[in-house]
Amino acid sequence: MRLLPTTALSLVLAAVSVGMVVPSAAMAAKEDKKADAGPKLSPSKAFMASAQEIQKLIAASDFAGAKTKIAESEATATKPDDKFYLGNFMLTVGLNLKDEGMQRKGLETMLDSGLAAPADAAKYHFFVGQFALNAKDYPGARTHLLAAAQAGYGGPSPEVFVAETYFNEAQNQITNNQFSPAGKALVAQGLPHLKKAIELQAASGAPVDPSWYNRGFKMAGFAKDPSFPEWAKLTLAKAGTTDNWRFALRGLQDDNPNMSRDENLDILRLMAASKSLQNAYSYNEYAEAAWRVGLPGEVKSVIERGRTSGEVDKTALDDLYKLATAAVPKDQASLPASEKAAAAAATGKPAAGTGNAFMSYGDYAKAATLYRLALQKGGVDADEVNTRLGIALARSGDKAGALEAFGKVNGPLRRKIADLWSVWVNAPTA
Repeated sequence: MRLLPTTALSLVLAAVSVGMVVPSAAMAAKEDKKADAGPKLSPSKAFMASAQEIQKLIAASDFAGAKTKIAESEATATKPDDKFYLGNFMLTVGLNLKDEGMQRKGLETMLDSGLAAPADAAKYHFFVGQFALNAKDYPGARTHLLAAAQAGYGGPSPEVFVAETYFNEAQNQITNNQFSPAGKALVAQGLPHLKKAIELQAASGAPVDPSWYNRGFKMAGFAKDPSFPEWAKLTLAKAGTTDNWRFALRGLQDDNPNMSRDENLDILRLMAASKSLQNAYSYNEYAEAAWRVGLPGEVKSVIERGRTSGEVDKTALDDLYKLATAAVPKDQASLPASEKAAAAAATGKPAAGTGNAFMSYGDYAKAATLYRLALQKGGVDADEVNTRLGIALARSGDKAGALEAFGKVNGPLRRKIADLWSVWVNAPTA
């Protein structure tokens, strides 16, 4: 009797979908449709009789009958050779019945036999891991996917799926719409695997799917993981959608409830630059922040911008708009005297304040000159002034100068704000 030929997954195994695009996994599943002679096997006599019956049922396309006979025959598969063949039968029947549980069992049985060639074993581990992930057996999925990764199979794909085992398991650890400590720990374990997948994909020269960046970015943000700032910079640089900018900047605000009004203003300015204000609430927040620090020109311009974009109703924020419009002429008229006083002052504070005013009216060159004067004279918050010097230079089109100014910012929160401004400056659409 001739048993069914062993194969290196010659039948196509479809990659399990977990909401993220992994092209290499699907391709790898189809890479070899040619029969592989496999190891030379010598089944036991007890199993041989069952194997003949199973093969006849498969040949007759009676896969339901073959499934029943396989279950009856498992006890007779005592040798590693028997188990390898039995696993092959299970895989064949499972594929034809679209029974993922049986496909998984077949591959696991072949692995347990110890007879799978190393290259085939890596492939089997990969697909068992996907079946386990689909069945929500997250620890089991991790075991097999990590084995595939360690064997070098599937490129970055196993690492993506390992990350998903942690993320999906973390979804069961949510209380009051927040991750529990256990959930946060699971997210923290998954993020390095997704980062490694991104690095492997990039190193291969192939484009990284934006969904990978988005997944890590959002999971780090929702779990309030310490790596969130790094994920934000990475994602905004590679997948800088307006929604992602808004998520990052709102997250920065939420994580720093005691920030100063000036720090918040510079975050809102970046929200405007990245077109992520989006709604009347945010425009109102920005306008009020500018009003509180005495910048009526900026109040007027941001409200007008919201109305022009259609994100703010034509009559919304009308009281504040009228106040700002009325204050602008007097404020502008005072600028020459303020500039002169700043030049004569002993410290840089008047220059910094006057620079703020000029920037609020869009005179970025004059603002940059005054910010540099403020830094030269001293007596100012250098991190704040360098941030605003960078903003003024960025808005004037001086990319190199802006990045240099942002690079000099050192304060904990100011550093994060400057880093995100730097990402925006480097964005193709900035």
